[in-house]
Amino acid sequence: MWIKKPQKSDFRFRWSFYIVLLAAAMFLAARVALFESFRPVFEGLTKPEIWSAFLNGMRFDFSVIALFLGPLIFLLNLPVNSRRWAKWLLYIIAGVMLVLAGVLAADLIYFPKVNRHIAEEIVQISHDWGFVISYMFGPALWPLVGLLTVFAGACCFIRWKITTRFAPQFGSPLAEGGKLLLIILLIILGVRGHLGRGKSLGVADVYNYARTPSAAALTLNGAFTAYQVGRKGRVDVQNDYPVDKAIRLAREQLFSPGETGTYALYPLMRESDAPTQLKDVNIMIVLLEGWHPRFVDSLSGGSYGVTPVFDDLVKHGLTFTNAYAAGLRSIFGFAAVFGGVPLIPGLPMFGYGLELTALSPMPKNFSNAGYYTFFAQTSHRDSYRMCALASFLGAKESYGWEDIPQLLKYQDKAPFGYDYEALMFAADKIKNRKEKNFMGMVFTGITHEPFARTLPQFNKYEGDDWETGFKNTLAYADWSIGEFLKRAKEDGWFDNTVFIFVADHTSGAKTDSLYDKFRIPLVMYAPKLLPAEKRSMTVSQLDLVPTLYALTGLHVPYTAFGRNMLDTSRRDERFAFVSEGVNIGLITPQGAVRHSGAQLLDSEAQKDSFNAQEAAEKLQALDKAAYTLLKENRWFEHE
Repeated sequence: MWIKKPQKSDFRFRWSFYIVLLAAAMFLAARVALFESFRPVFEGLTKPEIWSAFLNGMRFDFSVIALFLGPLIFLLNLPVNSRRWAKWLLYIIAGVMLVLAGVLAADLIYFPKVNRHIAEEIVQISHDWGFVISYMFGPALWPLVGLLTVFAGACCFIRWKITTRFAPQFGSPLAEGGKLLLIILLIILGVRGHLGRGKSLGVADVYNYARTPSAAALTLNGAFTAYQVGRKGRVDVQNDYPVDKAIRLAREQLFSPGETGTYALYPLMRESDAPTQLKDVNIMIVLLEGWHPRFVDSLSGGSYGVTPVFDDLVKHGLTFTNAYAAGLRSIFGFAAVFGGVPLIPGLPMFGYGLELTALSPMPKNFSNAGYYTFFAQTSHRDSYRMCALASFLGAKESYGWEDIPQLLKYQDKAPFGYDYEALMFAADKIKNRKEKNFMGMVFTGITHEPFARTLPQFNKYEGDDWETGFKNTLAYADWSIGEFLKRAKEDGWFDNTVFIFVADHTSGAKTDSLYDKFRIPLVMYAPKLLPAEKRSMTVSQLDLVPTLYALTGLHVPYTAFGRNMLDTSRRDERFAFVSEGVNIGLITPQGAVRHSGAQLLDSEAQKDSFNAQEAAEKLQALDKAAYTLLKENRWFEHE
């Protein structure tokens, strides 16, 4: 099979280039068709934004091309002297390109329904053939016909040229090896989408190049989003609760007194007309990596002695002793705290496609109100794609490890960065701001596994087990908070700032109880503005967005899957909605239930009056309402 004698001509490398060029043209045609067919969606974009979308869109196009066609092109260029080898590879390449063309065509059909690219729906297409057929004869008909016709003709031409005139001419082993190495490097570069360090392109990275959902939609392509979401999402949704009833019950549960919602297409959107509780205040949110109340003595009644600073915050702050995370991963906490949105089984994750949906931009609303808004995390900028996601939600500035100077000499290099440095960096940003008020967001990371040694004085516990590592890093994290508060007092913005300290999720849960697995520290600390009080009512990370609007008197339309925590009415009706892998849960003062979407899995009673079936129905309704409105892009009003 390996040839020794050179032939007259070799089409392998040249036609590999033609294949890539054809694929790129196919993606470009799909983007042009999208732009021309649905111009009203993009009419608010400036010419530079349009050009940027087309140019940066090539990153996402070539990522798909490199991922799906790159390995086949590599195989085509192996020094194999076989017409059959080349022929079958061309058949496979044509088949892959046909699938990609089909996805792009399906995307053109689907886009006008929800004003976003196709995502997990590509896997569920068998359930929507009626919809697909009905839309095939809509505005996308002629662009679709043109796209498929050009593709089919080009594939036939390429197959004829290669299979009839294939005669490979091999060079020296060095030349052949260099060619294959070049192809490998181009594949890697194409898939990654950039030359820098960090993760390969993801859906959320579009907000590094686009500032609005419409610009993001023009930059992305349906094949990229379908693949990214498909490999991360879960699509076998089983909840058959009636949609209309679910939305009605969700409104009843989520709207607080003084809030009204009159948006027919967006039934969970609402506005508050309640009087402002605090005027002219700053907001500082610190998202604490993996903190569990078990290790905070003031919340657990324990005697660890690890968090003296936080214990003082609990003593002098407004503390919610029954606060719960929305999920078990950082991205769940991020989405809940800063976006008020739950991550629902069956839908794409935040960072892997959910941001294609119009979400309620809490930081953007504060920015529009004149606040200086910024987000900083101890990890690298692309970690969990949180910097890009913070920008998507409207933060004016986003920073990661790369931007934060190291101030102290540590014993180990922490894999997720240092809390002290991030908090001091935030203090500098606040001090040097031009705006009167600010809303700062910091995500810490030192308490994330694997645990690193920080400073000698915090190596209080000996051992190599998980708890030892966590407590040592927790002691350092607690000290960092204290130093941050000192800076706030020194720089003169402490008295007029509401500090919110909330964990992203728990670590080290001892049981499978929903109460233990999801309970987190949550303290609103402002000694001169808020009462020093412990409140036992059930609250969630998802309650923070409506709470901040109520607290500051920012009367704007918004959607959040929670209620104002400062509203103490209907205490017994409060709940925490949680996602646990493929299952969902509901935590209430009376008890908790775990559910698959189709059936009740188990329950935990806290009071004799607890009715597990009623709680399960409430959970199903909330899940169905969130799922439906997010899937149909009716969560928040489109631009």
